[in-house]
This record gives sequence, C-alpha cells and structure tokens, in this order.
Amino acid sequence: MTALALPAVHDVPAGTSVRPLALIEAKRFARHPLFLIGAVMCAIFSYGHQGPEELDYHVIPSFFIGVLGLVVAARLTASTERSAAVVDSAPKSETVRTAAMCLACLVPTVTGLAIVLMHRATIAANPLPEHLYGTFGSLDRLVITVLVPVIACAGGPLLGVATARWLRFPGAPLLVVLTVMMWGNFSGYVPGTSSLDSSSLFARVLHMASPYTAFATGDGNGEHISRVITSFTGSPVWYAVLTLALCGLAATAALWHGARGETRRTVGRAFVVLVAVALVALVLAVAMGNQTNFRTTEAGTRAVALGLLSGG
Repeated sequence: MTALALPAVHDVPAGTSVRPLALIEAKRFARHPLFLIGAVMCAIFSYGHQGPEELDYHVIPSFFIGVLGLVVAARLTASTERSAAVVDSAPKSETVRTAAMCLACLVPTVTGLAIVLMHRATIAANPLPEHLYGTFGSLDRLVITVLVPVIACAGGPLLGVATARWLRFPGAPLLVVLTVMMWGNFSGYVPGTSSLDSSSLFARVLHMASPYTAFATGDGNGEHISRVITSFTGSPVWYAVLTLALCGLAATAALWHGARGETRRTVGRAFVVLVAVALVALVLAVAMGNQTNFRTTEAGTRAVALGLLSGG
C-alpha cells in the first residue's frame, strides 16, 4: 500500500481575516430587499421639503435605514447561526464573525450619509427662513440635520447584530423594534406634552435618555411651511456623543457574546468605558443647551415653560 504525502494544513488564527468576511457580509447587507426598499424610500422622502420639520428631518433616515436596518442586521447575523455546525468548523471564531457583521453596518451608515447630504443639497438650493431653525445655531443645526441621522443609520443595524447574538427566540428583532420605537416616540416628544413642564429635570432627562429624540416641532396652521417653531430642551452636540456611545455599546455587547480570554476582557473594558462616556454625555446633554422650550416666529423668540400649550 503506497503512502501518499499530503501537504500540511496550517491553522489560521481565529482572530484574523476579518476584512474578507466583512466584505462578504457587506455585500449581503447591500443586496437585502428590506434594506434596498428602506434606502429608496428614505431617498424619496429626503428630496426637498417633504416630511416633517427640518429640525426633525432625522426621523426619516432613522426609520427607513436605522430601524429597518436593525431588522436586516439581525436576520443576517442569525442566518449564520443556522449553519453554525459548518461555520464553527472553519477557522473563524464567533467574535470574528460578529466583528465582520459590525463592519458590514458601514453599508447603511454610508448610505444614510449619502442621502442626508443629498437632502442638505436640496435645502441649500432653496434655503429656509432663519426662524425655522428655532434657537439652534450653525453647529447645532449641522449636528441635528447631518450627524444625528447618520449615527441612527449606524446604531440601528449595530443593535440588530447585538439582538441576534443575545436574543434567540422567534420575533426578537420585532420586539426590539417595537421597544425602540415606543421608547423614542414617548421620550423624544416629552417636551411637547402639554401636561408636563418642559423645564423640569425629569422632563429634560427623559427627553435626552432616548435612542431617538426630537429637537423641535412646528405649527403651520394648515400650511406646508411652519410659521411657528418650538425648540426643545437639551444639547444636540452632547446628545450626538451619547448616541455614538450607544452605538459602541451595541457593538461591544454583540462582541461580548462568544468572546473568550483576553478578547473578552478587552471587550469588557471597552464596554465599561463606553458606559462612563454615555453617562457623562447624558448629564451634559441635559445640563447644556435649552433648559426650557422656546417658540420662534418671524417676530422673535420667547420661552414656553409648559409643553406645547394650544393657541401659542
């Protein structure tokens, strides 16, 4: 019997080669029908002045790319688990696969950025009256209309990856979507509640402690362009820092699942640091910026201590 000399098989370290796998996952993300539908709808509603007030424009990319991206990321991440027996035999650890999926979330992030910039171009071509930006200066406007929506486009999918890693029961992504939407709808518009004093500490904390929050609302009295803008409480800049930290927390929570040894300790330390950053950002978001609602018209601005009382 003749012995055959076979070439030696060298093990590939489990923690390497994230980039090729991330490219595969990015292509899967980009081809997913739900993501494509969301991107197209986001682009349609982002062209011109359609949709909500300009200072609340970020609800459009936050939903069509952020929320729908959460579902897409969760489904793509979970799909690899259905073939875990085959995947786990390959030299790729769960942590590497999770890291690749987190990197694939750059697809909705970059898509969101492109659509947001397209929206800003349409606004620049036909500028809005100054009073429609309420009390917010140029930096706050940039954060509200560009940075915050792009962060949401990243945060939703990253939360989807974490959801798929930790919640394995059927319907988990839908439950997370409903929770996030109800939380954002309640907390984000707390300053507009007529029964709650917008200047109270409770209202200001609740307004900022949300994955999605509104910074203003308008009253057009039946007209397309609002004549009255109510600017809400809080600092947009520090809220952006808070949501960036939340994105990091979603990613580290996903990476923690299945991590071992030094990798697990590194991810744990990063999680603790991000929690501290999020808490500091939340405190500063509440303490800085508007401390009560302000109503702005072409005639000027005045404080409104108790929500949005009818009649202006």
